[in-house]
Amino acid sequence: MDNGILDTTFLVCDVETTGMSCEHNRITEIAIIKIKNGEITDRFSTLVNPGQHIPYEIMRLTGISNDLVKDKPYFEAIAPQIIAFIKKDEEIQGNDLSSIVFTGHNVTFDFNFVQSALHRYDPLFNFNLKRVCTCKLARRLLRKLKSKSLGSVAEHLECAGKNFHRAYDDTLATAKVFLKFIDMLSEQHEIDTLDELIKFQNKKVYSDSNRSPVLKRINKSLKDFPRLPGVYFMKSKNDEILYIGKAKSLRERLSNYVNYNSELPPRIQQLIPKIHNIEFEVTASELSALILESKLIKKFKPRFNTAIKRHRFHPFLKLDVQNEYPKMDKVYEIENDGAHYFGPFSSGRTVNHALRDIQDNFFLRKCEIKKLKASEDHSTCMYLEMGKCKAPCNYTQTKNDYKVEVETVQNYLISDERGSVQEKLTKQMELFAENNEFERAASVRDRLKDIKRVMSFQKVITSAINNKKIIIKQDLNGKREIFFIQNGKLMNTYTLSTIDDYSQVDFLNEITNTTDYLFFSLSKFVQHKFTNEELDEIKVISNWLAVNRNKNSVLYINESHTPQDIVNFVVH
Repeated sequence: MDNGILDTTFLVCDVETTGMSCEHNRITEIAIIKIKNGEITDRFSTLVNPGQHIPYEIMRLTGISNDLVKDKPYFEAIAPQIIAFIKKDEEIQGNDLSSIVFTGHNVTFDFNFVQSALHRYDPLFNFNLKRVCTCKLARRLLRKLKSKSLGSVAEHLECAGKNFHRAYDDTLATAKVFLKFIDMLSEQHEIDTLDELIKFQNKKVYSDSNRSPVLKRINKSLKDFPRLPGVYFMKSKNDEILYIGKAKSLRERLSNYVNYNSELPPRIQQLIPKIHNIEFEVTASELSALILESKLIKKFKPRFNTAIKRHRFHPFLKLDVQNEYPKMDKVYEIENDGAHYFGPFSSGRTVNHALRDIQDNFFLRKCEIKKLKASEDHSTCMYLEMGKCKAPCNYTQTKNDYKVEVETVQNYLISDERGSVQEKLTKQMELFAENNEFERAASVRDRLKDIKRVMSFQKVITSAINNKKIIIKQDLNGKREIFFIQNGKLMNTYTLSTIDDYSQVDFLNEITNTTDYLFFSLSKFVQHKFTNEELDEIKVISNWLAVNRNKNSVLYINESHTPQDIVNFVVH
């Protein structure tokens, strides 16, 4: 089974050496950063005594001199530490490292040196890992960037370190570049498995003079597709719609399909030969494209469309308060189910730590039962014996006491006062800094910033933004698109073509006539049972709102807002 990128451990590595030959030269410095769940989880770095002279040119390039490494350990002395670091927190049977991927910029050089050094230490140690090269990825993801050197790529992506040509700084820059590439691969290329990633890095790169077979077949060039948001339709020679997709930029998105070579995911391998025409519909914004895509997929049911995976790298904490005995879980999507959603967090590590803290320090149930029905006949489980739960399942803990515990957990997350997660992380960060453990302090600082960012803007996303009236405005190419949303459902859209000259009186009349719901009292709005299509639309909009809330203008309407307040928000 193909592993997901998030389920894969990546060892990002860089070495400094005495020369270019892994057979005759030796390592002078090695750094390894471990990435798992889309985040940096561990680091290892050390200087190494190569046991041979470091040439002057190498010293000038790296700053690593013979004097600097003369008292450092030989590689054979640190090899056990490296192997232990690689295996740490991994479910590895013996020396089977097939679940780990070696990653670097021009990865073959670093891999060959590490593999040779480990083989000299232990000829039986199997280090034949799969490899991912960020330089190869840069050639395919950043085609317009002139230089694909680590320094150039890192600077372009704002990941540049301080000391290039030193192992740790280069490794850290490579790791940050790789994490940005993971996001780009998911959002722009729909790549979320390891096999797809490795095939993508090895695909052929086409140029304008060397058109891909798909473009030749449909008799078009990429210039025929605009750099605008929209929805595209891939059709067969019989005009059957094979696939529907959305794009922030139609040209960039479609280039990912037509410029593929034979190294393709199975789904795309089957689709590409059947494409005989590509049509598109431009929309005013990415959100419009998302909503239109969702509707059209439901309408036409194209055979190559699979379940859409959205915002996989933006986890939430979910508290299912719609049930009698709520529990806390980590999820990646908002459902219209009445639960409370905290997020989205930029880092899975923030969520993992918060979830572990809640499980260790509070008495919410940990059992797998989705909807617990308490009964005196229930037998208690191991969590009661371990002191991790007070057994509401058989009334050992009363329903009211459990409710208080749920409220305590919510306050722990959303508050910044004594006993909150924010206070706890602040104290941890200060303690690490006082002890000069700056790497650990920085890691805690990032988690703290993540939680503060989420909680300061929107304490809880509740039941797919139920009972909220929302206006979203998006600007593109001189136009402004307005979305009117009630209970997560799109009620109306409106496009202003000339914002500065538009009559506020006309606009006020327009929205008053077409969106009366905006001025109803919240208490008067009666929910109806949503259709499957409406539920899908709610899911699209609520996920988009959660992830894009800091990038766009959003107004949450309450009963104090007047029609003029709404007009002022929309036109300014």
